[in-house]
Amino acid sequence: MKTKNRQGFTLVELLVVIGILGILSAALFPAISSAMLRANQTAVGARGRDIYVAIVGANTEREPLGLGNVWPKTQQEGGGGSAAENQDIASMSFQTSSDYFYELYDGQKVGQQDHSPYIAGFDYSKLAGAGVRAKSGTGKLTAENNMWTIGGNVRDEMEDIIPILVTRNINCTSLKKDLQDASVNTKLEWHGTYKAPFSNKGFVMVRKGGGIFTGSAKYATINVVYANQSFRTSIQGGNSAEFTYLGPNELQQPGS
Repeated sequence: MKTKNRQGFTLVELLVVIGILGILSAALFPAISSAMLRANQTAVGARGRDIYVAIVGANTEREPLGLGNVWPKTQQEGGGGSAAENQDIASMSFQTSSDYFYELYDGQKVGQQDHSPYIAGFDYSKLAGAGVRAKSGTGKLTAENNMWTIGGNVRDEMEDIIPILVTRNINCTSLKKDLQDASVNTKLEWHGTYKAPFSNKGFVMVRKGGGIFTGSAKYATINVVYANQSFRTSIQGGNSAEFTYLGPNELQQPGS
């Protein structure tokens, strides 16, 4: 009777294969991580652009009606009150982007027949992604479900290069309120609280002109963010509230 030879991997051969796979994985990991980061930045940038377009569209619609713009304000001329004291968002003041987006979406009436967001094309899904979970159900919007810092007290005359929406992992106090030396090579600061999205690997910004800027840690510098342009957001001798940033849970005043 003839017997069949059964051949398979020896232990040595198996270890060699595993070793080769490990080497290949280590070699490919940076490229895979970089591709995933870029893909997430693209998706987050698209959501930020959607928010920008929705706000600009609402402002264009409201202007001929004599209604103020819906960009967030930190204070109102003549002493504007809180969201609970006013009927229109243009007359409200906010200290966080979470409170602002909650009001913008008419969060108190989500699920009700009279739910009426201030802008079309916006919902809580635009605030989530790349590790930040989307809000579900009722209740106040919190920083847990909000990845955006947004510019407050925005005015039409401000330069288009200024970031208006910034992923929360950037500390916006390291941005500039007024920039005279466009060659400044100062590094931006990462936020110590918010790791998602992107941790300290990259960030996304949407400029006042509507352009999307995706950056990596290597190029997180003032001159790159502002494309070597100088600008001024403050009004000399004016009484208007200064341009600032509303983080998910706090105000972040940009530097001088």
